Amino acid sequence: MATNIDLSGLRDLHLLQEPSIWPLAVGWWLVLVGLLVLVLCGILWYIIWRQRPVVYACRKAKQIEDKTTDDLTYLKQMSALLKRVASATDGRNKIAPLSDEKWQAFLEKRVDAVFTKKEAHLIAFAPYEQKLKESIDKAILTQKISEWIQKSFKNKKSS
Repeated sequence: MATNIDLSGLRDLHLLQEPSIWPLAVGWWLVLVGLLVLVLCGILWYIIWRQRPVVYACRKAKQIEDKTTDDLTYLKQMSALLKRVASATDGRNKIAPLSDEKWQAFLEKRVDAVFTKKEAHLIAFAPYEQKLKESIDKAILTQKISEWIQKSFKNKKSS
């Protein structure tokens, strides 16, 4: 039994258009904003992580200044700290053999115009001294040491 159905009245109906990619739905906007926030947090974390050794070394210098009462002990500990920083920036093989005049020259030349010749001499020769002949201003020297540390890490990144 075949029945003929009249479909002539359906000519005005149109098929629906396929969904468009643009404009994006609210969910996609939330996903994009979330990804942007993640990328920005990652960049911020990387910047903070990169500064971590500098901040640690400067804090350690301040702790040495605060905890030591003897100038000679202060200079010995600062010399050791600066050797650790120099080993981190320039490599242990280059820094480990430096002592006396070579270590003093490195302290003076690594970062221009931070230490005077006298200050570099005091720091370089402190591990070998029994007594200091003069007193030092630990606050000013700690400030210069922190500046040396910061510039050393900057020089490492640029080279």
